[in-house]
Formats: sequence, C-alpha cells, structure tokens
Amino acid sequence: MAKNKEMLHIFFKVLFKDKNAINLVIPNSYQKNIFEINYKQLKENGYINLIFDIDNTIMPVNDTYVTDELKEFINKLKKEFNICLVSNNSLERVNPIKEKLKVLVISNANKPQKEAFDKSLKMLKSTKKNTVMIGDQMLTDIVGGNKYGLYTILVEPFKKKYDIKTGTSRILQNILMKKLTKQIKRYNYY
Repeated sequence: MAKNKEMLHIFFKVLFKDKNAINLVIPNSYQKNIFEINYKQLKENGYINLIFDIDNTIMPVNDTYVTDELKEFINKLKKEFNICLVSNNSLERVNPIKEKLKVLVISNANKPQKEAFDKSLKMLKSTKKNTVMIGDQMLTDIVGGNKYGLYTILVEPFKKKYDIKTGTSRILQNILMKKLTKQIKRYNYY
C-alpha cells in the first residue's frame, strides 16, 4: 500500500512540474532492452553489481519459462558482475526463476521503498556507488534506484501487454513519458 501511495505522490508532483520529482523519474540511461546495455562500459565505470527487475524487464509478466538465451546471457554476466533480481511479485513467482538462473532474489520487494534496496545491497555485499538498477518501470524501479543513489537504466517493457499488477503503473508511466518529453527539454536533461 505504501508503494502505491508513493507512486501516486511522485506522479502528481511530476505533473505539477516539481523538479525534484522529475529528477527521480528520469533514469541515467535508456536502453531498448537488457541485451542492448553496454555492460563493458558499466564495468569500466566501476559498476560490479546489477539489480534487475523481473517482470517485463528480463521476461514477460507472470511467465516462469526461462529461455536458453536469458540463461546464457545471465551466466555470461555472472562472470563479470554480482546479480540480484528484485521483484514486487510473490515468492511463488520469483523462486522458479531463482532456481533456473542461480542468482540472488528478493520477492515482495515493495519498490520504490528503500528497504528493497537496503536488502539487495546487503545480499550483494555492495555499495551504492558500484551498483546499477535496471528496470522497465519509472515509478518503481527508477524512482527507487534514484532515491537510493544507484545508477539507473530504464528499458522498454518486454511485452506491451499489461496485467493487473503492472497496468496502473504503466498507464501512469505513459502519461509521464508524454509530459516529460517537454520537461526534459525545459530542464535541459539533454
């Protein structure tokens, strides 16, 4: 419940042109998907820990089938980075993915709340300065990562189809994206 309240609070602050709120929803980087991210550059910049959202970031919402492509990709990344999957979804949803990918996971994370990021950094034995948050949701993944001081990367959703869990947040995000096109230019983000 606190998660939804915070999401709406930030959403309305952005609509009313609050620069601090706008800074919270703007990621450090935009990429088409997780495969397009320049991980070599992240490593060269001192990042050694990756926090990924699950639903619509690394795989479709509510799908537990881990493709060979994803498994190989994560295994390759694990040679260079420590990885933690952080999801607002249930343990029942997250555990099968944990078992298949052999990575750290946090379920019921309640992003963008600070506790999710505290827990993930503790599990990774990490610091904010060397950790990246990668997700598809501005109001959960990016706001949480930015509030916490992580480098943030927004990716396009894995699938454009929404479900009850992500639909409201996605609708709000689409409104923000339209609004922020003007705001980004006005505040000289680019």
